[in-house]
Amino acid sequence: MKSAYRHAFGVSLLSIALMGLSNEAIAQDASSQNQAQGAGAPVGERGFDDIIVTARKVGEASQSLPITISAFNAEQVKQKVILDVRDLQTVTPGLTISNNQTGGTPVFAIRGTATELGIDGGVALYLNDVPIMNAIGLSTQFYDISTVEVLKGPQGTQFGTNTTGGTLTVRTNLPSPDVEGYVKAGYGNYNRREAEGMINLPVNDVLGFRFAGNWIKRDGYVRNPIAAGGAPDRFANENRYSLRGTMQLASGPVDSVLIVDYFHRNEAPSGTIPTDFGPDAGFGIDLRALGERVGNRKTMYVGADPSGLPRQYYGRAKLFGIEHRVNIDVTDNFKVRNVLGWRKDVIGFSEDTSGLTLTQVNIYKDTKTSQWTDDITFSYSALDNRWRTSVGGFFLLNDKKEGINANVGQSLFLSGAFGFSLPLVIDIHNFERKKFTSKAVYANTEFDITDSLSVAGGFRYNWDRISSEVSASQVSGVLPSFGPNYFPDAQTPCATAALLFYQDRDFGACLGRRGRGFRAPSWNVAVTNKFGPRVLGYAKVSHGYLSGGTNFTIRELPFFQPETTTMMEAGLKADWSIATRPIRTNIALYRGKTKDKQVFVNANYDDGFAAYGVINAARQSVWGIDLDVRFSPFQGLTLDAGYNYIKSKFDKFVIPGLGGNADGKTGATLVTPTDLSGATPAQTPKHQLNVAASYEWPIASTAGKVTTTVSGYYTSKITQTNVFSDYNARFGERFNQVPGYFTANASLNWNQVMGSPLSVQLWVRNLFDKNYLTSRNVQFQAWGYSTATFGAPRTYGINAEYRF
Repeated sequence: MKSAYRHAFGVSLLSIALMGLSNEAIAQDASSQNQAQGAGAPVGERGFDDIIVTARKVGEASQSLPITISAFNAEQVKQKVILDVRDLQTVTPGLTISNNQTGGTPVFAIRGTATELGIDGGVALYLNDVPIMNAIGLSTQFYDISTVEVLKGPQGTQFGTNTTGGTLTVRTNLPSPDVEGYVKAGYGNYNRREAEGMINLPVNDVLGFRFAGNWIKRDGYVRNPIAAGGAPDRFANENRYSLRGTMQLASGPVDSVLIVDYFHRNEAPSGTIPTDFGPDAGFGIDLRALGERVGNRKTMYVGADPSGLPRQYYGRAKLFGIEHRVNIDVTDNFKVRNVLGWRKDVIGFSEDTSGLTLTQVNIYKDTKTSQWTDDITFSYSALDNRWRTSVGGFFLLNDKKEGINANVGQSLFLSGAFGFSLPLVIDIHNFERKKFTSKAVYANTEFDITDSLSVAGGFRYNWDRISSEVSASQVSGVLPSFGPNYFPDAQTPCATAALLFYQDRDFGACLGRRGRGFRAPSWNVAVTNKFGPRVLGYAKVSHGYLSGGTNFTIRELPFFQPETTTMMEAGLKADWSIATRPIRTNIALYRGKTKDKQVFVNANYDDGFAAYGVINAARQSVWGIDLDVRFSPFQGLTLDAGYNYIKSKFDKFVIPGLGGNADGKTGATLVTPTDLSGATPAQTPKHQLNVAASYEWPIASTAGKVTTTVSGYYTSKITQTNVFSDYNARFGERFNQVPGYFTANASLNWNQVMGSPLSVQLWVRNLFDKNYLTSRNVQFQAWGYSTATFGAPRTYGINAEYRF
């Protein structure tokens, strides 16, 4: 381990040395570039325009920071057809976004760290300055925005606990001094309709308001020819809207911003489609013999449940948030910043994740979460701003109530495996109330040793506590019960076997309780050097912390431990020129070590109880390269390319025996101990490539501005899950892999048509109609099927926007 760190440190020093050797040449190129820009060029006077980001809680140019950042302004988001948070991976090297197996929630991964089911962190998601609790909340926030920021690597000293992989932040526009606004309408294939608008209303020089909103409705692209018994005729539709109001009060040294947002969603499930059948390990079930059919990316077959009871299929969300941010300039050198946030999420979905007519894994789930956060920062500068420091505190209180009604295994009874031939299932009711509190103090400082050389460091200490109160009930061989049934009733008695593993339990009330506290530091140290006015080199070491937690349904392991990541990184950010044309090259080399890596697992017990939870892998390592290039070879054309190479493996990871009789040794459904040391972690493609070309057509300025943008994204294959049983593997390792694919988007944008306030956009996503997967799920051993979630087919549309 020590030799690995010596090697990484050597790479860092070599990178800095190479920067120094190239200092004179790059500085000379940067100087010539400044004279190369002409009127109307897609660049600023000194090269490409910088995007202002708030990675360190103040506005700074992304090129001036010792952080690997992918940042996009509103125009880039529009031109590259980023309509949904999932589209961000097509423009961000090193960001992987797949699908959760249930509910269709996006799963984010950066540098080998993923935000999975059961794991509440790794990649932290922010709307402005407040962490959000569910990725659905970012789904359609890409309207009236200022920037989208993706920070890579541990960010724990500036943000909350769970940022070992990085952060993703969407920042919205603040009120402006003028009365202005816009209305926008659009239409696309699959009957996609869109409406959007904004109005900005300044009251005076001190007070201003800004209101914005959007609405999207689209038919599903996955057809269901059967569509009976409550099953929809289409899956993967869109039906959502969002509203946002902002008030800014800026008077003297005080700048106060209040942001209120609301998001509403009512859609059919995304559609997990059966792609293959295999005999069930325990009972030899052949689903084809029971009339089930495999589907494809545009078709699945879901009919009426044979019990005669209607099932519901939906994905719903109501998300509400308030942020109050205050900045006070006490003196020229001393500032105070406080961000108070409150969020409330009400999310529910009902679906059968098998995509079958038979009730194999039907889940009805409701989640209600409220969260308070407060982050206060005191900033001070001295020595003519050569020394900059900040200290602060953070508090988070998250209260989550989640109920699940799961009906599983109907085919077992219909096949006569238990002597029945009736539409009966295993009925499981679960409810959990989980409270998570996080308290932290932090300090960050930066000192300019010379005009070009700076050192920086940060430290944060977290005290976290999680407590859980649960209820579990279950019965086999009954008619399915669809709906919000989360507690024991006359049909479904308390599952005392599940509560036996709780030291604090009450069988009469069917409740179990447990809790634990965790604490750990986060820190970073960085050295930066400006080799010229537009050239920055840096080397840093950062250490991040991901809180531990409790397992509800995994009996053998009641708790999982915190995950820590230490990462070394060296980078060079440079703006220079080739034959007087501007080019920007950003490169970063990184190497990281993770201890107690948190990994999501499933288990099944011989009493019919299905479980999921989190275990700790001992050690994981990762190293890679981030490369971003922007080049304007001639007037009007801008080329972008990004590449990420990542090599990650479990250095030591032995999965204990899970399921069966809950002793780790026996049972028909036992997943035997497995040594995954040396394996590639899930959600970690080795190669990712992003390319884009944007051309501004040379037309008269009186006709407006016309640009064409074409972008492409490639990812190599991805391992879907870390735990893949030998039984499932015998049917083919491909069922645990999402194959690599390439997809492309394009847009034609005509702003200020013939000098008018009207702008028009034609856009297309998945230009070549690529057939690709975003996730897979294998249940051969448990229920005899494998499913997949497909990426969207080719979609296209036209938007018209009128500004006033």
